[in-house]
Amino acid sequence: MSKQLILITAPFNCGHCTKAMKELPPICEEKGWEFIEMKQERGSKDNLPVDLYPTIMVRVDEEIKDTLKGYNQNKILTELKKY
Repeated sequence: MSKQLILITAPFNCGHCTKAMKELPPICEEKGWEFIEMKQERGSKDNLPVDLYPTIMVRVDEEIKDTLKGYNQNKILTELKKY
Protein backbone atom coordinates (compact mmCIF):
# COMPACT_ATOMS: atom_id res chain seq x y z
CA MET A 1 0.00 0.00 0.00
CA SER A 2 1.31 3.42 -0.98
CA LYS A 3 0.63 6.12 1.65
CA GLN A 4 1.56 9.75 1.08
CA LEU A 5 0.99 12.90 3.07
CA ILE A 6 1.16 15.91 0.75
CA LEU A 7 1.78 19.30 2.33
CA ILE A 8 0.96 22.30 0.14
CA THR A 9 2.69 25.39 1.51
CA ALA A 10 2.09 29.07 0.85
CA PRO A 11 4.08 31.20 -1.62
CA PHE A 12 4.69 33.64 1.25
CA ASN A 13 6.15 33.32 4.75
CA CYS A 14 3.52 31.32 6.66
CA GLY A 15 4.08 30.38 10.30
CA HIS A 16 1.67 27.42 10.16
CA CYS A 17 3.47 26.04 7.06
CA THR A 18 6.84 26.36 8.81
CA LYS A 19 5.53 24.52 11.87
CA ALA A 20 4.03 21.76 9.70
CA MET A 21 7.34 21.40 7.78
CA LYS A 22 9.15 20.86 11.09
CA GLU A 23 6.67 18.49 12.75
CA LEU A 24 5.27 16.34 9.93
CA PRO A 25 8.35 14.62 8.39
CA PRO A 26 9.30 12.71 11.61
CA ILE A 27 5.64 11.77 12.20
CA CYS A 28 5.36 10.43 8.64
CA GLU A 29 8.58 8.48 8.98
CA GLU A 30 7.44 6.93 12.26
CA LYS A 31 4.03 5.95 10.82
CA GLY A 32 5.34 4.65 7.47
CA TRP A 33 4.03 7.50 5.29
CA GLU A 34 5.89 9.24 2.47
CA PHE A 35 6.08 13.00 3.09
CA ILE A 36 5.81 15.31 0.07
CA GLU A 37 6.01 19.10 0.19
CA MET A 38 4.61 21.13 -2.69
CA LYS A 39 5.14 24.87 -2.59
CA GLN A 40 2.39 26.90 -4.21
CA GLU A 41 3.98 29.27 -6.75
CA ARG A 42 2.80 32.87 -6.60
CA GLY A 43 0.89 33.77 -9.77
CA SER A 44 1.45 30.43 -11.51
CA LYS A 45 -1.24 29.14 -13.87
CA ASP A 46 -0.59 25.63 -12.53
CA ASN A 47 -1.70 26.56 -9.03
CA LEU A 48 -3.33 23.88 -6.95
CA PRO A 49 -6.94 24.49 -5.85
CA VAL A 50 -5.98 25.71 -2.40
CA ASP A 51 -7.56 28.58 -0.47
CA LEU A 52 -6.01 28.03 2.97
CA TYR A 53 -2.41 27.27 3.95
CA PRO A 54 -1.14 24.81 4.65
CA THR A 55 -3.42 22.35 2.88
CA ILE A 56 -2.66 18.70 3.60
CA MET A 57 -3.76 15.91 1.30
CA VAL A 58 -3.91 12.28 2.36
CA ARG A 59 -3.21 10.01 -0.62
CA VAL A 60 -3.51 6.24 -0.39
CA ASP A 61 -2.77 4.06 -3.43
CA GLU A 62 -2.84 7.08 -5.78
CA GLU A 63 -6.28 8.20 -4.53
CA ILE A 64 -6.83 11.38 -2.51
CA LYS A 65 -8.74 10.18 0.56
CA ASP A 66 -9.01 13.48 2.41
CA THR A 67 -7.94 17.12 2.25
CA LEU A 68 -7.31 18.99 5.49
CA LYS A 69 -7.20 22.78 5.50
CA GLY A 70 -4.94 24.47 8.01
CA TYR A 71 -2.51 22.77 10.37
CA ASN A 72 -3.91 20.72 13.23
CA GLN A 73 -1.54 17.97 14.32
CA ASN A 74 -4.19 15.96 16.21
CA LYS A 75 -6.51 15.99 13.19
CA ILE A 76 -3.66 14.77 10.97
CA LEU A 77 -2.69 11.98 13.38
CA THR A 78 -6.34 10.83 13.50
CA GLU A 79 -6.43 10.78 9.71
CA LEU A 80 -3.19 8.77 9.40
CA LYS A 81 -4.50 6.12 11.81
CA LYS A 82 -7.39 5.33 9.44
CA TYR A 83 -5.04 3.71 6.90
